[in-house]
Amino acid sequence: MQTVTHDVVVIGSGAAGGMAAWNLSRQGVNVLLLDAGTRFNPATYWSHVKPWEWNARLDRGQRPPVFRLDPREQPVELAQPFDLWRVWGRGGRTNIWGRVSLRYGDVDFEGPAKDGWEVAWPIRYKDIAPYYDKVDQLIGVSGGADDSDVLPGSRFHLPPPAPRCGEQLLKKAASSIGIRMVAGRRAVLTRPHNGRAACHYCGACGRGCDIAAFFNSSDYLIQPALKTGRVKVIDNAVVARVLTGDDGRASGVQYFDRYTRAERQVKARTVVVAAGAIDSTRILLNSKSSRHPNGIGNANDVIGRYLCEQIRFHMYGFLPQLLGSAVTNDDGITGEHVYLPRFNHKSPRQYLRGFGMQLWGCGAQANANYAKLMDGFGASFKAAVKKRYPALVALHPYGEVLPYRDNRVTVEGTANDPYGVPVARIEFKIGENERKMAAEMYDTAEAILRAAKAEVLPYRRGAVDMPGAAIHEHGTCRMGEDPKRSALNGFCQMHEVPNVFVMDGSAFPTATEKNPTLTILALAWRASDYLAGQLKSRTL
Repeated sequence: MQTVTHDVVVIGSGAAGGMAAWNLSRQGVNVLLLDAGTRFNPATYWSHVKPWEWNARLDRGQRPPVFRLDPREQPVELAQPFDLWRVWGRGGRTNIWGRVSLRYGDVDFEGPAKDGWEVAWPIRYKDIAPYYDKVDQLIGVSGGADDSDVLPGSRFHLPPPAPRCGEQLLKKAASSIGIRMVAGRRAVLTRPHNGRAACHYCGACGRGCDIAAFFNSSDYLIQPALKTGRVKVIDNAVVARVLTGDDGRASGVQYFDRYTRAERQVKARTVVVAAGAIDSTRILLNSKSSRHPNGIGNANDVIGRYLCEQIRFHMYGFLPQLLGSAVTNDDGITGEHVYLPRFNHKSPRQYLRGFGMQLWGCGAQANANYAKLMDGFGASFKAAVKKRYPALVALHPYGEVLPYRDNRVTVEGTANDPYGVPVARIEFKIGENERKMAAEMYDTAEAILRAAKAEVLPYRRGAVDMPGAAIHEHGTCRMGEDPKRSALNGFCQMHEVPNVFVMDGSAFPTATEKNPTLTILALAWRASDYLAGQLKSRTL
């Protein structure tokens, strides 16, 4: 073990880890950040490579940066199919995230307390609202002026991009049946902000943004934190365990070099775990000792359980008003410019919680995958595809999956990874509640397309994406008031081991229907403020 004892060791460099390192360092705290990869170089992104150039480059042996971790390098065991995304490298999944930035409201925070399903959130909107405001101002979130109980607004939103033609028509159709759509909320700069250039709508966000016009933890948090001189990053550090002393408190972190596989240990007064819900949980469960035989902070057998995700599906159609119209550049912000918030929360339902709807893929964008679902051949087929190209619309409902005790991450009896550490095993199923919700999600999508008089592409009612496809894992180290039923308090601090904080999505008691990254950032800012205060007062 290295002899230097760091104030804080942060595991992971995504939304939570980057925020913790940035916020702590600017408050005078020395931070060691452990990253399983290294920094992605924006100069190597293929953001603006044209389709005809792409294949030529591949033929020359060139390759774009690979963000998604190959599961052969770091395996995971699956009891059922689960589409797990991992990104090893500075910024983690914020390098390629969807950038949808929706605030949770008290409809979300109060849900468990009202319906009685599992533990309640220990915070309310008033506790986190100031941090949402801070995050909006720091990273730049574009969105409208709309404000509601299901989707709180922000006076700090940048202007939203204009809706595409298909989005406008869907919004009108939804309104005709009493369903409201609003401007989308996206962490994309629609005008220059904090010295960064505005998005130029190239439509290639999934390849990495070489001008950092959308938020990523590396450019927005870690690089500024490094300039303070109080942050040190160790690259290619694959964390295995949080180490503990004889008193049961965290004393450091064990990690392995990604390529040499050499073991290293570092000392820490405090440890922030922020490796993403699945890997953070794996680290905690593997952090066993005589004081923590079930994994650090897990005497109540909560850690690893209550894995939450979201169900979603996709429905497509063609709007008759746009058939055969001129092709326009509909790239915009990759994804939707409008959003359908949860709308039926005050009506009687056959299920708990609710759903919202995203609309990415409308209009003349980068592909015509719908052609694979159309009949025909030859010139007439090509003409039919071209006629429909500007008219495509897409609905993508997201619904909350309840926290079930047996939806979990375990390490017991699993194989070892290349470093000799037990891998994670994921067990995840949806229940009857979600099937009932999915039925109403289909009803709603069908009703909107009917109201728009759309030609609907074939679909299989009741089908949902493979679990994990939303990339919104939550809940495996949840916060709560009762130490017997939760692992963390409202500041993401372990009940059992107070010098360990878990700041990523695993801290959430519920998944909601919303994308979590904005809330992860706000909670991590709030938690790291609290941690800095604890360090300054020598409470820890």
